[in-house]
This record gives sequence, C-alpha cells and structure tokens, in this order.
Amino acid sequence: MLKLFLYIPGLLALLTSMDTPPVLQDVQGNYSRYVLRDSCTIEILEYSDSVLVVETVCAPLCSSTARIYNKEYKLLHSIRPAETGMLPYAWIENGELHWRDNTMQLWDKEEQGRVTKE
Repeated sequence: MLKLFLYIPGLLALLTSMDTPPVLQDVQGNYSRYVLRDSCTIEILEYSDSVLVVETVCAPLCSSTARIYNKEYKLLHSIRPAETGMLPYAWIENGELHWRDNTMQLWDKEEQGRVTKE
C-alpha cells in the first residue's frame, strides 16, 4: 500500500517534506493506518474498485479530509460530513467511514453550555 503515497497528488509532497518516514501502525485485511508524526495520520481502506484515504492532522485538535480514488489513483470524490463544522474529524472503523465535529472543543465550558442549551 505504500505505493499509494507515490501516486496520490499531495501525499508525496507531504512525505518528502518530513524528517521521518511514515510508520505502519495497523494493518487489518484491506485497511492500513500510517503515522507520519505524532500529530498526523493517514488511513487507507482498499475496495475492489477504489481506495478511501483519510488524512488527519491534530494540532492540538484533530481535523480530517477524506477522499476516494480509483485504482489508477485518480481522485473521484472528496467527502465531507453531512453536517460540517470548522473541525470535521474522520476515522475508519470496521470498514466504515465515521465523522465527528470537533468544533465545540475550541470553546470553553461556558460557551459550550450556551450552544447546547439553544
């Protein structure tokens, strides 16, 4: 799956600009998770006709992008959650893409209370 990094635009530039190579953290069948730094991960889920790539950066709150590529590594779709906040966080679990909005974590407790009561 590391060959994927060579073909997806932007990933190669990201990897070559880093001091340390990516570390394979988890592999389960057609799923793999690479750690690029303490604050940056890439999750890859391969389907028979496409590849789902989730890039996440945490500094200190996490924000993600999710994209689907065909087997020739041409971008097919950029995926956004149904309800978008400032900091959408995505992860792959059991072969499914999940989203959470991390925007409220930017606010202090008082601000969060005002938003959840309305």
